[in-house]
Amino acid sequence: MNNTTVEDSESPNDIELSDDTFGKNYGYGIGFSLGILILLSVMAYASYLCIRSRSRNNSNVPNNPSSSSHDSSTLVDIQQGIDEEILRNYPKLLYSQAKVHYHREDNNGCSICLGDYKDNDMLRLLSNCGHIFHVKCIDPWLRLHPTCPICRNSPLPTPYLQ
Repeated sequence: MNNTTVEDSESPNDIELSDDTFGKNYGYGIGFSLGILILLSVMAYASYLCIRSRSRNNSNVPNNPSSSSHDSSTLVDIQQGIDEEILRNYPKLLYSQAKVHYHREDNNGCSICLGDYKDNDMLRLLSNCGHIFHVKCIDPWLRLHPTCPICRNSPLPTPYLQ
């Protein structure tokens, strides 16, 4: 019986100690978890700010913290290509005619499609630089790019400077 009383008397003390220990450990666990959560949130926000500032520094758009979208007044309007009216004014000729007028070794094939010229192919001459191309190749190119695909000079006539 002595054993039972000792066990009975120790049981309530053990239960009380474990309740206090559990309560203290529970509080520490919640505090530690909240601390980790706050630390991770601060690190994620700092990482976001760092990436955001780095991407703004890499772009040509000036920093404007009040607006996250690009303002249309800060964008530069760049001409894409040559107008259709100007494009139609460039001379067209058959390859058989070009062979007679232009005795150049490098005019055997189109630099855009890399295909060889045939005598009945319609070519367009860029008068400023003298390069020739298939009409079906150079017209779409000049609609998108305002330069010759070979020399990158503008095919538009340049004004004479005095």
